[in-house]
Amino acid sequence: MNVLSPVTALVSAALSVGVGLLQGERLSAAGLVGLPLALVAVVLVSAGHGAGSARPSRRALLPAFGAGAAIALQLVFLHQAPSGSGVAPLVVGRAVSSAVTLTAAALTHRRPGSERPAHAMSAAAGVLDSVANLLFLLAARSGDLTVVAVITALYPAGTVLLARGVLAERIHRGQLADPGTAAVAVGLRALT
Repeated sequence: MNVLSPVTALVSAALSVGVGLLQGERLSAAGLVGLPLALVAVVLVSAGHGAGSARPSRRALLPAFGAGAAIALQLVFLHQAPSGSGVAPLVVGRAVSSAVTLTAAALTHRRPGSERPAHAMSAAAGVLDSVANLLFLLAARSGDLTVVAVITALYPAGTVLLARGVLAERIHRGQLADPGTAAVAVGLRALT
């Protein structure tokens, strides 16, 4: 998780920034330094510590790249939503994601296991995801996609910490220090 999540974030940031630049957004001198530094921070947060660190398989990387592309599409579409649309883009996005998830669940034909479903945890994750999307929508309406998407892509720092606390995954000190790199990058990027 602490490797695949940053891969997803890096793909989503790179694609979103590419779309923003293709749409005519320009980077200032600080932005030209801050953008690559932010992308490096995403990679550093995920860096393993030597030869014994976990290496994801190609089978695991493919969904990570796919998720990154899907996140980028969502970010681009939310950025394109007219200001007068209110929260309608979020409602449509939630309806589409729910339909896709329920269809995938139905197609897997898996029987429920003996474990009780974690309904409360799933509901909490859905609420947090909705709040995050609302905050992104508000930020995207007042800023450039290249700025907001890169700041959004720094979420792996939280994921790495959660992977450590909840899943007991091993992380090294460098991963904990790299949020400082991310803060400098965000500061530089925000100066544009």
